[in-house]
Formats: sequence, C-alpha cells, structure tokens
Amino acid sequence: MDNGSPGCVTIPLLIIVLPVRLLWEVLSVIGRLLGAYVLRPLGWLLYNALVRPVAWVLRELVWRPIRWALRVLVVVPLRWVGRRILLPLGRALLRYVLVPLLSGLAWLVMLVARPVGRVLAALWRAVLWPVLAAFGRLLAHTWRLAGVILHHLLVRPLKFLWRVVLRPVLRAVRRIWRATVVPAARWFRHHVGEPVRAAGRSVSRALGLDARRP
Repeated sequence: MDNGSPGCVTIPLLIIVLPVRLLWEVLSVIGRLLGAYVLRPLGWLLYNALVRPVAWVLRELVWRPIRWALRVLVVVPLRWVGRRILLPLGRALLRYVLVPLLSGLAWLVMLVARPVGRVLAALWRAVLWPVLAAFGRLLAHTWRLAGVILHHLLVRPLKFLWRVVLRPVLRAVRRIWRATVVPAARWFRHHVGEPVRAAGRSVSRALGLDARRP
C-alpha cells in the first residue's frame, strides 16, 4: 500500500479537523444559549437590581441634598448679603466718600488751575504775544525788502532788457522778414511755383493721366 497517496493524507486531516469543527459548533451553541438565557437576563437583573437603585440613591440622597444645601447655605446667604449689605454699603461709599472726594479734587484742580491760567494769560499778553507780533512784523518787513530787492535786481533789469534790447531786435527781425523773406516767397510762388504746377497739369492732360485718376 502506498503511504504517499492523497487518500492517506485526507484521513488524518479529517480525524483532526472534524473534532475541532464539532467542538467549535458546540461551543458556539453553548455561547448563544448562555447569552440568550443566562447573560442577558443576568445583565437585565444587574441593571434593574443594582445600577438603577444606585443611580436613584446617588440622585435622590446625595446630589439633591448637596444642591439644596448649596442653595440654602451658600447662594441664598450670598444673595442676601449682596442685597442687604454690599449694595447699601456701595451706595453709601459712592455717596459719602467717592462723590465728596471727586468734588474736592475738582475744586482743588480749579483752585490751582485759575491762578495757573491767569499766570499763563499774563505771560501770553506780556511776553509771548509781543514776541510773536515782533516776529511777524520782522517777517513782513523782510518779505517786503526781499520783494524790493527782487524787483530792482531781477524784474527791472528784465523789463529794461526787454524794452531796450529784445523788443527792438524782434521788431527789426520782423521788419527784415517782411521786407525780404515774404516778398521772395511771394515772387517764388507766382513766378516759379504756379508755372511749374501749370506745366505739370498740362503735361498730365497731354499724356491722359488725369483721365486715369479715380
């Protein structure tokens, strides 16, 4: 018999795998049964018999008494202290301390500010304003002097140069232009330009070039 045949290998595998498979199925069934008939009722029982009572005890016997004690022993006394003691104390402090203090401070400032203002006004009238006025007058005189100097050193020489040199030169140039260039241009236009244009038009008509123009 051949020990290396596939049939010989399959039989040991079946001997190992089949019991493991059967054991797995049995354990799965047992787990489902335990979950459905043991663990789920046990969880429901624990929740209703332990968790909910403990939560109710904590809420009703611990949290609510603590909240009530905080409200009665802390919040209400603090509110009463604020309304009955701190608020009247603040009003009294504002009315009898802060307002008189600020009024006295304002009076002191006015008491000091009036003499200081008078001193500053006297200083302005006696010193600052005369100095500024003198500076303004000096600036005005300087400006007028600069205008006079500019007029005599620049404006009058330019006027003299224009009147004595530039304007006569420009007049002479204009007269020379009118006496020489203008007549020469007119003579050239009448005696050269117009005959040349007339000869050109005659040549164009003789050659028939005018008829070809659109």
